Amino acid sequence: MKNPHEVLRQKEMDLARLRREVEALRRVAPLLVDRSDQFGDPPGMVRSAVPAPENRWPLEVEEPSQGSAGL
Repeated sequence: MKNPHEVLRQKEMDLARLRREVEALRRVAPLLVDRSDQFGDPPGMVRSAVPAPENRWPLEVEEPSQGSAGL
């Protein structure tokens, strides 16, 4: 059985690491903004008018068929 104090310590360390990673992403995200509008799109490039699908919770995952051949 795991020591509860060790598990809590590990979770706190993970949380601190994630906070540092999120802060780093917040700092670099503005640098990654698509600037193609600033310079104009290349000739022949067509932008899609269809928005990207939204994430939904709980995540819906298709189940594989039950009678798969080769198993």
